[in-house]
Amino acid sequence: MCQSRLHQVRSVTGPGKVLAEDMNGRCHEVSLLALEPSEPEPAPGEWLVVHSGYAIDRAEAREAEIALAEI
Repeated sequence: MCQSRLHQVRSVTGPGKVLAEDMNGRCHEVSLLALEPSEPEPAPGEWLVVHSGYAIDRAEAREAEIALAEI
């Protein structure tokens, strides 16, 4: 079973890709292919919902803080 997890963007690694840190402190290269193309690419510090290496949604900082506190 796959799960979506919160990741915080650390840096942009190329067109359509970012390096993002998960809740356990591990960094992963994440594809932005599944995000809405009309929106700007995420910047460092922003939160993403990541599933199987793809960012599928953005998360507000406050939502991410609440979710992390509950885990």
